[in-house]
Amino acid sequence: MDMPSVIIRPITVCDVSRIVDLEMKYLGETIGTDMLISESTNPTIKFLAIEKNNYLLGYIGCYHILGECEILNFVIDASFQRKGYGQMLFDALLKAVDAKRVILDVRVNNEKGLNFYKKNGFKQINVRKNYYLDGTDSLVMEKIIEEK
Repeated sequence: MDMPSVIIRPITVCDVSRIVDLEMKYLGETIGTDMLISESTNPTIKFLAIEKNNYLLGYIGCYHILGECEILNFVIDASFQRKGYGQMLFDALLKAVDAKRVILDVRVNNEKGLNFYKKNGFKQINVRKNYYLDGTDSLVMEKIIEEK
């Protein structure tokens, strides 16, 4: 796999419109331009982008505090899915926040997302009815990271 031109880095203001487009296209909703810009300097939030040849493939964002990480959004452009980019980005985030517990919400009908999270050791711990704007339920998933 040709990965040398891949960069994982904190998001910048220049990334925000592309991130909002990716969220709307693949998630059906967005955390929004204002939040992405204002929260990008919050020390308890980590937003990372992955780019290849100066093209933003996706991003991941989370709250992290006291060893816990809550993933807000995670999206990779469909043409770059199933090529290892999402895994690289996810691993970089976990390393950057040094969390012992990770939680997230995923749509009940997001088969790719569910498979990815299960492959990465997440277990379902709850269901949130009508969680998303379109009325779709969310599965709350958790991963406990063992001490090394």
